[in-house]
Amino acid sequence: MAEQKSLLIVGCGDIGNGLADIYLARDWRVDGLRRNTDKLAMGVTALSADVCDPQSVAQLGPLRADYVVITLTPAGYGPEGYRKVFEDGLNNVLAAMAVPPKLLLFVSSTGVYAQANHEWIDEQSATEPDRFSGQNLLKAEQIVAATQWPYTNIRFGGIYGSGRLQMLGKVLEGDCAPAEPLHYTNRIHRDDCVGFLSHLIDKAEAAEAIQPCYLGVDDEPASIQDVQSWLADELNVVYASKGQPVARTGSKRCSNTLLRESGYQLKFPTFRQGFVPVLEEWRKSEEK
Repeated sequence: MAEQKSLLIVGCGDIGNGLADIYLARDWRVDGLRRNTDKLAMGVTALSADVCDPQSVAQLGPLRADYVVITLTPAGYGPEGYRKVFEDGLNNVLAAMAVPPKLLLFVSSTGVYAQANHEWIDEQSATEPDRFSGQNLLKAEQIVAATQWPYTNIRFGGIYGSGRLQMLGKVLEGDCAPAEPLHYTNRIHRDDCVGFLSHLIDKAEAAEAIQPCYLGVDDEPASIQDVQSWLADELNVVYASKGQPVARTGSKRCSNTLLRESGYQLKFPTFRQGFVPVLEEWRKSEEK
């Protein structure tokens, strides 16, 4: 009888649970490590620990899995909260691994790039983040690479999809970006985050080459103005702005060439397809 394959998801939230469902259906053992294990998908083996606390992680005993997906959220939205999770927490988890996995997948962000003049970005572009969040994520990527285990860092763009209604809220509240300055954004649907992580695990299972880094974005970098004006039309509201330009991230255009060359087929190639089910979900909630 073949040995059961195993997947460990560290920080198992919405994306982790989506991934867990795929492999539980294939009769894999799936372990989910997080502080609050009440939110784990049915069938996931609960591992309750605070990754920032080495004793909390140590009480789990040695961790073993064929594949490890690390998808962490900061302990707080300041420099120390990010450092604790993406440096201390990550190191605590890696130190607990009994043997190297077949593949370690770290969920990072396009926030590791600071380019802000509409440049096209790919995996080889300079990473010189000017914000503490991007700096901590880049440090985490370097920690992952330093293990010298088989690994890949996936730099996802802005994640949207079911239950993520912030953008709709802004449009409905008349809080869209002003027409100027033009600001490019990069996004990926939650289901494609799950799909691409699964695609990479399956490639590793098939002994196919995995790149050390991928940009996880859809086919169309689009200006925030284009996205919000399209949503305003769909919601039948006026595109209105309170005058505050986008300040969180630099304006850049991320290329998904490497993602597509890996053989992955996007479920939602652009925001227009991806927001359709989000709009349907919102309309149903409004009818209740």
